[in-house]
Amino acid sequence: MSLRPRRLLWAACAIVLAGGWPVAASAQTAVTAAAAALQPLHSAELLAPEPPRPPVPLASMPHGANAPTACADGEPAGQAVLDALFGGDEAFAGLARRSPAEAFRCSGLFPGEAASVVLRDAAVAAPFDVLGAADQLSVRSGGAEIIARALDIGLLMRSLDSGMHFYETRHELRKRLAKPDLRMLELQAAKLLAASFARDPALLAPRIGALIDDMVDDPPADRFRITLALPSESLLELVARIGPQLYTSSLDGLVNILQIQLKQERRGFLDLARGPRTRRLWAEFFVATVGGGRAGSLFGTDPAAARELMRESIQALVPAVSKAPGRAPNGAPSGALDPAAVIGALADAMDTDSRPVRAALEDELAAWYRGAGDPSVKAMAGLAGSLHAMRLSGRPATAAFQAERFAERHSLAALPVLTGQRLFRNGLNVQRMTFYDDPDGRASFRGFLRLHRAQGWALQTNPGFVVAVSPERRGRRIVIVADVPGAGEAGRAAAWAWLSREGLSPSIVVHRGHSYHEDGTMPEIVPATALVFWGSCGGHTRLRATLDRAPDALVLATQNIGVSAVNEALLAIIEDRLLTDGTIDWNAVWTDARSRIRDRRFAAYRRPDQDSANLALRAWRALQASE
Repeated sequence: MSLRPRRLLWAACAIVLAGGWPVAASAQTAVTAAAAALQPLHSAELLAPEPPRPPVPLASMPHGANAPTACADGEPAGQAVLDALFGGDEAFAGLARRSPAEAFRCSGLFPGEAASVVLRDAAVAAPFDVLGAADQLSVRSGGAEIIARALDIGLLMRSLDSGMHFYETRHELRKRLAKPDLRMLELQAAKLLAASFARDPALLAPRIGALIDDMVDDPPADRFRITLALPSESLLELVARIGPQLYTSSLDGLVNILQIQLKQERRGFLDLARGPRTRRLWAEFFVATVGGGRAGSLFGTDPAAARELMRESIQALVPAVSKAPGRAPNGAPSGALDPAAVIGALADAMDTDSRPVRAALEDELAAWYRGAGDPSVKAMAGLAGSLHAMRLSGRPATAAFQAERFAERHSLAALPVLTGQRLFRNGLNVQRMTFYDDPDGRASFRGFLRLHRAQGWALQTNPGFVVAVSPERRGRRIVIVADVPGAGEAGRAAAWAWLSREGLSPSIVVHRGHSYHEDGTMPEIVPATALVFWGSCGGHTRLRATLDRAPDALVLATQNIGVSAVNEALLAIIEDRLLTDGTIDWNAVWTDARSRIRDRRFAAYRRPDQDSANLALRAWRALQASE
């Protein structure tokens, strides 16, 4: 396996978006007629399992004007590689001297013998770059010799640098080195990594996060091997710095490992909250961990310890939101938290099934509220209490919590209402659905076609997009305009051109892709959008950007892990409710979902009228606007 260089983004899963705009009256007739004429889409190339793609022989790769410019990892070649590609053997030799990592990453673009000689010499200076490109080197003439050169144990020991090189290529080293050599190399890499992280965590944290995210399909023992090199304090700092950017499975793994380490050290999270090195990072760690759905791991089962931890957390959170946003000179977070994030996290911390722990946290929040002198701080505590009071749903709260009358004193902003007028126009609910060209995107697209064909929807294929029209029910239809994976911007433009010709404006937008595709779907959200459903892992991190684009939109998002199967089931339930009721009743949707969705990860999905982050952001914005 070769690790792909990638941007450090959020967790991978599917998303749903929705909005409601007026539809021209003439469009209903046009679409109804079109629905009757649509023939079921029978596309073997879309519905069949995707065949494996045979590797292209390196010797057949052309040079010159028609040469390929994508490297073997799928990332585009940089300017230096392009210059070498069109500059001949001497230019490639210069690239290998200046940037051996790029030369090896894109070595497949240079299949000649002269390039092999250059790579063989460069292996001495960059052995770990050789191992990172081992897959493509192993199939070129002379590649085995290049790899063998890089495997000299003395050379590898001298080239460890920060220790990251070892963990980024451990999968190759494990296959090619004797166990004693691998163990010796790992021991030294672990020492170097721990020292390097303590020296410059801002530099290494994103690299470690990217490595763990990129190994999402690897066994956990391999994926989280790098964490064994880091002490508990460094693991906390890693989560504090990049927790919201990690795939949720990566965050879960880091929190699990941190719990195990603390148990072995006979310490707890309270010790870290008070520790001299970790106290300055506790606010960011608290919001990342609780926001990721791991409040139960933090607060445990001991009410007294939970209350102490809540007190320490509040003391760390208040300064974090009162400082000016930015970074400290040493790269540590400094006032990077906004009040809404803190309000939502505090409310989520109290949302536990353990009544004794919940009571302890309620009492501590009430005590903080009573003692708060700063009006802004008091408002934060009050809104957190109001959110919690709203979500108690009949469960008893402590007398101290009830005495503060949070719901009366700090009313939450009214949520937008999904009326039939916002979702339908002339009996049509129009949706946009975006798919992306990767294995999961193509599989989701095939599933979308199968599901809707089985439900009797009419499907029509067009260049770059598909139109799906539901059977009529109670005078209502749903029209979904979906991208075909691989069509890219041209397909999206074609879909919007079709909508414009038909006089239709989407009222629901569904993003079906990984979190690193979310930026591609975000432009689909406009001020009139009525509902946005982010079903990707950690979808709640998109809340602020969503409401910036559509202030009156409702948002359904995941707090933790999002799953394609859960997203499909929720979409089907929402579609059914739209056709039956002409609107979306969240009580009915959640009742149906609980009876039909057996996946335990459905618990990570937050309905729009109960999502702390959503409600906190709206409430804080309303408070700021009123001042």
